[in-house]
Amino acid sequence: MQRCRAFVVLLLTLAPALAQADDALQSFLQQTLVIARDKSHIPGMAALIQIDGHIAAKAAVGVRALGHPEPVTIDDRWHIGSDTKAFTSTLIARLVEQRVFGFDDTLALSFPSFAREMDSAYRDVTVTQLLSHTAGLPPLTDDADLPSFLAVLRSANGVMAQRTALARHYLSQPPASKRGEYEYSNLGYIIAGAIAESHTGQPWEALVREEVFVPLGITHAGFGAPGTAGRLDQPWGHQEINGQLVPLDPGDSDADNPPALGPAGTMNITLEDWMRFAQDQLDGVAGHGKLLKPETYRKLHTPVAGVYALGWGVKLDPDGTPSILTHDGSNGYWLADIRIMPKHQIITLVVMNCGNAAASEALRAINKSLRDRLKPFD
Repeated sequence: MQRCRAFVVLLLTLAPALAQADDALQSFLQQTLVIARDKSHIPGMAALIQIDGHIAAKAAVGVRALGHPEPVTIDDRWHIGSDTKAFTSTLIARLVEQRVFGFDDTLALSFPSFAREMDSAYRDVTVTQLLSHTAGLPPLTDDADLPSFLAVLRSANGVMAQRTALARHYLSQPPASKRGEYEYSNLGYIIAGAIAESHTGQPWEALVREEVFVPLGITHAGFGAPGTAGRLDQPWGHQEINGQLVPLDPGDSDADNPPALGPAGTMNITLEDWMRFAQDQLDGVAGHGKLLKPETYRKLHTPVAGVYALGWGVKLDPDGTPSILTHDGSNGYWLADIRIMPKHQIITLVVMNCGNAAASEALRAINKSLRDRLKPFD
């Protein structure tokens, strides 16, 4: 079960940095990853820094799978877990702009076939509340949720039917938290994906490709554990068992969460393609985005409750504009982190093919090093 609550760390304050790639920054990034990997014993990791729309540094260190010599590369695909949510919220926004449905549409309106079966507290919940984790839904983030989740999946054939079945089942139960209050929930994004599917007749995976990947020129992305079964053509995720990391063949059904969880966190992608998405989010508010109107990007980046917006954790400056957009993601076997600093035109991406506590500590160390390196010079 997806473990990451994508709980955003919003204390990183990166400020202006030199806007050109240089050997010093490249060497610094490479050394930072090597030190973090050696200390944490992570199989492989990679990072990409973009400043003013140009790649400033990129590095990949380690191996695709423990016990095998194949090195990770900067062109590999990485599972990004809950960082998928920003793609899903952007897809939903595209459909809203096309007037397929609205951010303020209620669950009763979205699922008329079983609106009467819903708990009354859910009927007026909106799409915006699903995407901002304020719908009152259970988290669906740990193994305790797994038995009932899998039972619902077994009751339906095909991933679209499964997502609708999950919506029907969980919306008939009493809320897990108070509507309007932030409570992280993978289920909210699954249901949002099911709404998009019910209005278009297409699976979420096809919609993301058509509405997000294609317009941005993203060609190296997919869903589930990356790579080919039995081959080390991409990094493999690693599970910690009795203190030991065990590589997971992408053909293993346990290498990722069930596909029904897709809108909440099953995407894999190369760093450069992920950066295309991140740069579009950065450019969009200024009217230079390829996917949405400026005001729609602003909606995605505006907190609804606490620090969470729609697929993004956000820290606001005193003037009310975002100083940081961030998210992390993990299915327990991978770890990914994105940070966008709009006012300074800086984006950082960090990924690992392990998601244990050591990986989380390594990520904190890497981000601290980046913060210290990209410090104010004025």
